[in-house]
Amino acid sequence: MTSHVLHLGDCLDPVTGLASLGDKSIDHVICDPPYEAEAHTKGRRIYNPRTGGCRMAPLGFDAMTADVRKETAKQLSRITRRWIVVFCQIEASHLWRADLESSGARYIRTMVWVKPNGQPQLTGDRPGVGFETLLIAYGSSGRMRWNGGGKRGWLMHSVDANCSRFPRLHETQKPISLMEELTRDFTDPGELVCDPFAGSGTTGVACKHLGRRFVGWERDPKYYAIALQRIAYTREQLGLWSKSA
Repeated sequence: MTSHVLHLGDCLDPVTGLASLGDKSIDHVICDPPYEAEAHTKGRRIYNPRTGGCRMAPLGFDAMTADVRKETAKQLSRITRRWIVVFCQIEASHLWRADLESSGARYIRTMVWVKPNGQPQLTGDRPGVGFETLLIAYGSSGRMRWNGGGKRGWLMHSVDANCSRFPRLHETQKPISLMEELTRDFTDPGELVCDPFAGSGTTGVACKHLGRRFVGWERDPKYYAIALQRIAYTREQLGLWSKSA
């Protein structure tokens, strides 16, 4: 497999999706699938941490369903040799755990991404949610290993971190610094990382920066094109840097 492969299509397509990969053919999965329906309400407010303004808009993609989560967990458990890292809202972390465990993966821990400039509770009548969770599982029964040593499973990155380098191009785009930290901690250079919900390609960009191979899927043609462009730009910049070094 070449260093980066991004497929246009549904990762659960029975022919061209994750099902096309062999058992334990992927070293790691780092992915940010859609959240559950409660995160997709029509009254959802999108907060701009740089301006302090917000607008009301539903997310432009389908919410996670029980069937999709179960089939995704089944495929991730089948194809992954080592770490499985799945972003999820805290209300769904136990659901991801149950589906991954029933598919043969080992639940290890739930980590948190703390967002110091995340959206406040604009109604003012309850606490705002200043974090997202990451479900951590392991794809085999072998001994675990990661590069983070004894540090806590707690990550702090501003929502708009690194926007001067990579503007936010997707509604739920994660900061490149966050994805690079995860990639450094859980994977080794040269290993193959999969993101079946690639969005604007941030996981792929992090892998390219850090010398990991990448395979992903994105079913929205708009974001697929953006992801390809970002990965190609990163490859070009790395090439220019290596020539000038």
